[in-house]
Amino acid sequence: MVYDKDVALPGCDWTDEHSDQGFARRESTVNFGTILEFGYADVAVSRGRYEYREEYERIIAVPFFVSSGEVIVDGPDEMESGRIIALPPGHYRLVAAQYDTSDDEEAIDLFFEPVAEPLERSAVLLADEDLHPPATLIETAQIAGEG
Repeated sequence: MVYDKDVALPGCDWTDEHSDQGFARRESTVNFGTILEFGYADVAVSRGRYEYREEYERIIAVPFFVSSGEVIVDGPDEMESGRIIALPPGHYRLVAAQYDTSDDEEAIDLFFEPVAEPLERSAVLLADEDLHPPATLIETAQIAGEG
């Protein structure tokens, strides 16, 4: 989960369509599906333009709004882990690029690219064999537990 510190309930309610596309999001929160169902993820965060690497297996870009100046990165069972990233308030293109590093470990690179105007659409830039994104991506999700 990647979310602005002002978001009280960052979890998103996943539908089958969200699972097929690999993410569920709202304006200031996004929940990315991972390549591995169980295991460990090494997460790296960068502010700036996304740069392709050959080892990437899954790449998803979403619009993201930072209101508080702080973004939190958590796993689904790691609420309040303390991983806080300072980012100037504004609109971003958030790119999540993932790849396996072993049978039970993966790497996730997050790129926060500042944009002058809010983006209107998400994009699956590279789909691994487990993703089956619909022609039109689902751009909204309900709060987990409320859908």
